[in-house]
Amino acid sequence: MNKLLFTFLILSFNVFADGISDLNAFVNNVSSMSSEFSQVVLDKKGLKLQDVEGVMLFKRPNKFRWDYLRPYQNQIISDGDLLYMYDQDLRQVSINPIAKVGGSTPLLIIAGKNIEKYFTLKNIEDQSGAEANHNIKWVEAIPKEEGAGFIKVILGLTENKLSAMKIVDAFEHITTISFKNAKYNVSLVDNDFLFKLPNGVDVVQNTAISSNSSTIPNPNKNKDAELIAFANDWANAWSAKDIDLYLSKYAQDFKTPNGDALPLWQATRRQKISSQGKIVLEIEDVKLTMKAENSARIQFKQKYTSDKLTEMKNKSLLVKKIDGYWLIQEEISGK
Repeated sequence: MNKLLFTFLILSFNVFADGISDLNAFVNNVSSMSSEFSQVVLDKKGLKLQDVEGVMLFKRPNKFRWDYLRPYQNQIISDGDLLYMYDQDLRQVSINPIAKVGGSTPLLIIAGKNIEKYFTLKNIEDQSGAEANHNIKWVEAIPKEEGAGFIKVILGLTENKLSAMKIVDAFEHITTISFKNAKYNVSLVDNDFLFKLPNGVDVVQNTAISSNSSTIPNPNKNKDAELIAFANDWANAWSAKDIDLYLSKYAQDFKTPNGDALPLWQATRRQKISSQGKIVLEIEDVKLTMKAENSARIQFKQKYTSDKLTEMKNKSLLVKKIDGYWLIQEEISGK
């Protein structure tokens, strides 16, 4: 897909100068919305990676739900306080406080009130190519928070109403969301944004565990989903440069690569990660091998991108469950 073209010609200035005004009008005048949507993801070469459809709702402030209906059924729901992301294939739901992820989810641009707290807005000119529509005004929103997981969001507004949305991630994948049969200022209640936990799912909860049994992880959780969640949490902590969380994934008997004492290895990793600029770590083709009831090998392809380096390598994590937590005992590159 072609990149956005920016111009500074005086004649074109008035064409796209009103995009932010239209976005502000949408935020101030539209308190709720329901719509069908289609979502297409393209890689940087323009090859289609995903094509899904669903329905969405939002109610300000910060309540929204996206129900993916075809070809699979996943959910993203915010009740205003907590964000729930349910993956049907993994049978897993992750739970995060909205206050913690406010600048990390582009959906809050739609349902939030104080957009410029989390995003830097900029008017841009019409999209090029077949999508060009001179009735649409475009606004670029760049997250202020590092490690948001995406580079920018592009919002298309028609007559002060949201009509299209594009999300560009660190790997130049472009997610294009188109809305149809949209209704504005519809009557919605808080119960429309309650997440109902399916039976037998794994819960990755990044907040204090509630005493409510519906949010307590199932002790008989599926080990495959649990291990995949662990690997993703490890990768996300590295990407976010949350060094304490990253190092907490390693066991006290971790076999360091060069035989260094664990405290020396930890100090070296802390210095190396903190010295980098932006880091993006992506894992794919995950394969799991159970060694015993509480030990396993997690194999995957790792793509590491920083300001100084981009590399792809095979990696294995040998992990063991200790006191109820999976921890890394050995990390092997090239296997």
